Amino acid sequence: MTVVAVAAGMVPAVVNRTSPARAAARVAGVPAGQPQPVTKAYPHAEQGILPPGNPPANIAPSPNFFNSCSGTSYDDSTACVNAAVLAIDAGRAAEGLPGMVLPVNWYQLSPQEQLFVATNLERTVRGLPPLAAMSLALDQAAAAGAANGNDPTPPAGYPWTLWGSNWGGAIGNPLEVVYLWMYDDGPGSSNIDCPTAGASGCWGHRDNVLLNLACQECMMGTGYDATGWQSYPAWAELLVDTSGPQSLAFTWNQELPYLPGSPGGAGLLAPAMAVVSTPGGGGYWMASSNGGVFAFGNAPFYESMAGQPLSAPIVGMAATPTGHGYWLVASDGGIFAFGDAGFFGSMGGQPLNRPVVAMAATPDGRGYWEVASDGGIFAFGDARFFGSMGGQPLNKPIVGLAATPDGQGYWEVASDGGIFAFGDARFFGSTGNISLARPIVGMAAVPGGGGYWMVASDGGIFAFGDAPFRGSTGGQALQSPMVAMAAPSAAGYWEVSANGGVYSFGVPFHGSMG
Repeated sequence: MTVVAVAAGMVPAVVNRTSPARAAARVAGVPAGQPQPVTKAYPHAEQGILPPGNPPANIAPSPNFFNSCSGTSYDDSTACVNAAVLAIDAGRAAEGLPGMVLPVNWYQLSPQEQLFVATNLERTVRGLPPLAAMSLALDQAAAAGAANGNDPTPPAGYPWTLWGSNWGGAIGNPLEVVYLWMYDDGPGSSNIDCPTAGASGCWGHRDNVLLNLACQECMMGTGYDATGWQSYPAWAELLVDTSGPQSLAFTWNQELPYLPGSPGGAGLLAPAMAVVSTPGGGGYWMASSNGGVFAFGNAPFYESMAGQPLSAPIVGMAATPTGHGYWLVASDGGIFAFGDAGFFGSMGGQPLNRPVVAMAATPDGRGYWEVASDGGIFAFGDARFFGSMGGQPLNKPIVGLAATPDGQGYWEVASDGGIFAFGDARFFGSTGNISLARPIVGMAAVPGGGGYWMVASDGGIFAFGDAPFRGSTGGQALQSPMVAMAAPSAAGYWEVSANGGVYSFGVPFHGSMG
């Protein structure tokens, strides 16, 4: 663990941090044959540290997640995750805090994103502001720290006023390392810089996780290396009070829609995930992650999955051409059909390389496509396969899909605004080479097929081809991030936010849940 505070723009002197090569105490509860977990902390200055309220003694994990998790490789198994969450819940209970509830997309996050989310969940439950985003520059520094077995430091010239960093090795899951940093960081723990009670490194990781940052915004870098500590997994994170523009890798606002308890509107118990128009634009349907469907204007309600068990959250929606039915798609590729929507097959129950993120229907309503975050396309019914980005390198994951009017092609859009056109879909431009304030979360095509719009999580709209720009919420303060858009005609479009708010530009407003 390292924490440094100086004037913005200054570079700290190199400190003689303790090397993890020094033997750590044998951690109680680690089964024989498993590597001993190691974490390290550097004696820190108190400036900027939240009064820690540290536990009076180490809290041994209960249940003992070392019996359920591997220390030799990344372990995101259900048994490991559940055991680690229950242990964190027990640690929190000693402080009178509620248990940890993971976001519904936890298993779709990368190891680095999981560490980012878990760290923020420990901050926000104590009333601290979350770190706003993962910075590309800090991610690279954290990755180097994980690979080299040492606390990471911000790169030279990086704008900061205060920062702290943590490291841990021979630990298979980020929830485990967060537990060790937060609840088992005193004498006799894996913290090799806390050899005796009163040593300055004791509970240093916890102090860093709860660093009292005056966010300008606050940024985080997270690193994971599969063999970074004696051929075992290693983790590192940087928490930084940043000033100046940043290139972002992943944001807290991106994750908010998947978090239970995120801001909701009237009766919206789960975050909104999709919006689709009725024919002619006289209404629209909104779908939430728990399978709820909300109908506005002339959109009829044809039942939903709300209140029924789901194997995975709902992530997308499409309507039939008659306006008398719709489909919902879950992140595991499962399809749920209502009204006159026919079921033509799905990826539900089949192995996926990456989760499904969106769907689109054919013009006659007798088929549909699903798209996964790696760009893989799955075609059902009369939907034809015209190619995909599956198996090809992507700078950013795919987040949306739109079909051409004749059903003979489709576009995929990535979170950086990169557009990939297949079949008779034409390329009209993209933001793939532009630095965006917030990531793209969805797209809609002009009904005539001559252009498309993209929407970012801050509501910014990017129009290409003959798609007209009718306005946006970009630059406005939002209660909740945008998650999707729909366009009934070339006249305009709707944006929908995670709390169910609908924002109308060039087309009528028919109501919302926000």
